[in-house]
Amino acid sequence: MNHTMDNDNRITAFRAVHPGETLAEELKERGIKQKELAKAIGIQPSHLNELIKGKRSFTTAVAMALEKELGIPYDFWMRLQYGYEHDCLVIAQREVEEQQRTRREPPLLNKVATIL
Repeated sequence: MNHTMDNDNRITAFRAVHPGETLAEELKERGIKQKELAKAIGIQPSHLNELIKGKRSFTTAVAMALEKELGIPYDFWMRLQYGYEHDCLVIAQREVEEQQRTRREPPLLNKVATIL
């Protein structure tokens, strides 16, 4: 299983997927180079590369430019960005809760000693 359910019954992955991964796959499928797309949508190639590598967030302006150039709706990109941010927060919260739970549990040797 690669996901869990949160309190809102939303499935949350164990790894958040940045929209840049989706864009990278789309470019690969279409045979478009990053430099070509960057020029077409009016951003620096380094900016696009950072988007693809997940180092930058997708903005409204970028999503609208991608819609115009690739024909993929603006709201698709924004939903991916929102989902990524949501998943990152839920994953971080889950990790904190797991760490707190682990601290409260006695070490394994204590558990074994109580059984014996």
